[in-house]
Amino acid sequence: MTQPEPTSPTTSTPTVGGPRACAGSETSTPIRIRFGGTTLTGSLGTSPAARALRDRLPITVAATDYGGVEKTAEIPALPMADMPAGADPEPGTLGYYAPDRVLVFYYGDVGYFPGIAALGQFTDTDGVVATATGAVTVTVELDC
Repeated sequence: MTQPEPTSPTTSTPTVGGPRACAGSETSTPIRIRFGGTTLTGSLGTSPAARALRDRLPITVAATDYGGVEKTAEIPALPMADMPAGADPEPGTLGYYAPDRVLVFYYGDVGYFPGIAALGQFTDTDGVVATATGAVTVTVELDC
């Protein structure tokens, strides 16, 4: 039986990554968010949806503004089993809106809404997320 040829690493950024080990704590996993030309820091929680996103990192998406309070980007569906029915995300929350299958970067207050799952947090002290206009390329990756 023949063995498959080993593959060499690629220098391009994949659209969706694969499972990776990360020495995060029991309550969070550190992430980096490359938002346009700026790098933000953050963390993912341990919910089933957050773990599913972590296992897909790195991902690169095009995010656009929605309602003047969030940037959204379509991603493949995340599991919502054992997740709360909704959430009231604060600015700086990395979330997922299940009905539309979008990753959400909240920079304003949206209040409670069904279908929202809080996945983690990000730090944006310079307000980069709010001021970005048009479609912006965003890469979310492990920071470990």
